Formats: sequence, C-alpha cells, structure tokens
Amino acid sequence: MTVSPLKYLSEKKLSELKESIVANRDRYQAGDFLDLEHDNGWAVETSTVQVDHDLLATLDGTARTAAADIDNSLILFQALQGMTPALAREERVWARLTHIECLGYARDRWLSGNSGEQLDSQVRIHMFAQGLTAIRDDNALSRLWWNMHIASIADPDDPEGALRLILKTADIRSNFVERTNTAARKPLARAVVRAMRKDSWVTASERSFREFMIALNRDGGGILFEALSDDEADALIDVCATRAKAHLAQKAA
Repeated sequence: MTVSPLKYLSEKKLSELKESIVANRDRYQAGDFLDLEHDNGWAVETSTVQVDHDLLATLDGTARTAAADIDNSLILFQALQGMTPALAREERVWARLTHIECLGYARDRWLSGNSGEQLDSQVRIHMFAQGLTAIRDDNALSRLWWNMHIASIADPDDPEGALRLILKTADIRSNFVERTNTAARKPLARAVVRAMRKDSWVTASERSFREFMIALNRDGGGILFEALSDDEADALIDVCATRAKAHLAQKAA
C-alpha cells in the first residue's frame, strides 16, 4: 500500500491554473501536469490526511453510471483517511487531485469527447470548485467525497447502504444532497433515509421521490426535527409520503 500526506495547491498556483485553461487544452485532452508538480506551490502538504494512492488508482471514470458513482465515492472516501468537512471545502485540495493524482479519472468521467470551448467549460466546472456548491456537486473528486460524507450523516450505522439509496438516480441525489436544509440536518436526513428503506415507493422513480420531497418541504418545512424522537419523525415522514402518493395519483388520473 502506497500512502503519503495529502498535497494541495497554493492560492497562486490555483489562480495560474484557472487562467491557463485554454493554453493547457492539450494537457487536459491527452497530456498531464506532472512536469509542473515540482514547481513551488504545487505540493503544499498537510499531515492530517493520508492518501492511499493504490486505492485512488482504482477509480474508474469510463462508466458514467449511478453504480459507478457509488463505487467511486466509496473508493475516494476510503482513500483519503483523516479528511474533514472543513478541509473538504478547500478548492486547492480538489484542484490538485484532479490535475495530478486523479487526472485520468477526471478526464474519463467529465472531459472525454469534448474539445475547444466545450472542453474549457467542462474543465472549469469539473477540474476546479468555485464555491461550496461547486465543491459539493461539480468537482470530479470532491462530489464523490461529499456523497459519502452525507451518506455517513444520514446513516452512520450503514453509510454504504444510505449511499446506494441516495445515488440511485441523479434526480434523487439532487433532491437529497443538494437541498442543504435536508442533508445538513442529521435528524431529518436520517428520517428520510429510513423512509427510503421502509417504503420502496419513495425511490421507485425520480417522479415519486420528487413528489415526496415536495410534500416534505410543504408539510414538514416548519417542523424542528431536532426536537422529535425517531418515532415522531417517522410518523411525520409517513404522512408526507402518503400525501405525495395521493397527489401523484391525482395528477395521473
């Protein structure tokens, strides 16, 4: 097992990379950035996180499926031992990983098939991470870590099981992970995952989950889930699911 401290970029190098996207098109398409890695600012170390490079090498970006995202989320989370949410909000960490250790994965998953201005656009979105939303949802690597982190919050006893529910479809992910008032609130996130496990209808289709979340926002938006017991939270969630089913059936009639 090859393990070493996590490295990240300096602010200056991050800025230079962003300004050089067009000039670096050939590197993004088929080359690499290894010749730049020894420049000052490319390898700032933190001893709090250890990187398992053998695990990182198993990331596979060729299959652009929910199942592949699940596998890759598990791999990345395990490969970055000691990563914290505070450090995982740092763009310089993820920009280094996408350009050096995990360039092959990022290219296969997000850049392949693009050229010219389309390539530039994909690079800006998936090789960098401008702001917390981009870190959580767009960067090729950080989104994988945050998938698993949120799954760990939603079900600390079975985070992998929660991950498989949350990433079942892209729409379910967007309605769960990208709603900060759901994913960031532990009691609510855990109640939603329990409902997903208990009632197969909730995740039977993107439409049903979307309707379920609409009902939850409408009927549970003002509820302080932190003050409820698990049984009380589950009862409220059940009501939301029942109303969502009725509303969806009414629209279909």
